[in-house]
Amino acid sequence: MEHFNLTDVTDTPDGVIPEHILQGSAEQKRTWLHDSVAEVVDQFLLSTDISGLSAGITEASRAQHTEKDRLPCREPGCNKFFIYKKARETHEKKVHSLVVASMPVVEPASCDLRDFKKDHTEARLSFGFLLFDMLDAVKEGDGERMIRLYKVATLIYKAYGHTQYAYSTFLLTVQVNATLSPRVAHDVTWNRFWNNRGGKGKNIPLDLHLEHLNNFLKSFLKNKGTNLTEQTADRVSRSAGVLKTLLDTADRELQLSQPSGIHHEADLQTNIFTILEVLRKTEVFKHQPGRHFTSFPNFNRNILSKVNFKDLWQWMRARLKDWRAVAL
Repeated sequence: MEHFNLTDVTDTPDGVIPEHILQGSAEQKRTWLHDSVAEVVDQFLLSTDISGLSAGITEASRAQHTEKDRLPCREPGCNKFFIYKKARETHEKKVHSLVVASMPVVEPASCDLRDFKKDHTEARLSFGFLLFDMLDAVKEGDGERMIRLYKVATLIYKAYGHTQYAYSTFLLTVQVNATLSPRVAHDVTWNRFWNNRGGKGKNIPLDLHLEHLNNFLKSFLKNKGTNLTEQTADRVSRSAGVLKTLLDTADRELQLSQPSGIHHEADLQTNIFTILEVLRKTEVFKHQPGRHFTSFPNFNRNILSKVNFKDLWQWMRARLKDWRAVAL
């Protein structure tokens, strides 16, 4: 509504769609729609500090060189290496007349000019869409997208002190991109989902499917009562997959339908319209300097602002060093 200057959710945006797009082909309409959505994402969802994040990681990695590391000359075609950063800069300046500008220091905006209420709202939107992206990747069975999202999750986990989760996602990234064979890496990337009913967008996580099988197994073990032994449990567990296939096949042949297990949600349209009306009245997406929530007086728009680049780089290098002696 803010982007298209709408005053109400039921308004029809006059003049927003160009006439040549309305009269154009389906491909032209699709391209215009994607471009318009991209503008909304850039304006309200993406953090303006993304470029600073990339630069910070690069700068932190450069600053961690030890005397055993060799720094290459940054002039294309020059094959010289240096131990010390200052020696490389002197060589580049004298031999190649190359002066690499240092990363400018960006002064933080004054608190009097910032709108913390708007920052908080946009940060929640960004994080919410990140979670929705993960759920959509699972539904679509898009393993490659999940691996990319795990990289972002690693930064978030590390920024907020969830070290064990960061360890797991970073290890997965290293395995898929470096230590596993191409065949196994492809299997780890794509064999993460389960689709029992067919159709697009109907996948579930493989872990959830395993939980369903565990519940199926427990139903057999429970009927054993006092006759349950370790040998019996082992025999039933080994045949659980075959039993499940037999029962599902019998149900299909007898045309017996079972509940899907999907929790149907109530119609949320009324609640959504109510929230939109509150957001419209409070104008949370219009910059008003000095606004803030009482509980979040100095909220940072960038959800990765707590990432310590130097600490992150040292932590990653330490983990890589630990894993050298382990078969991954």
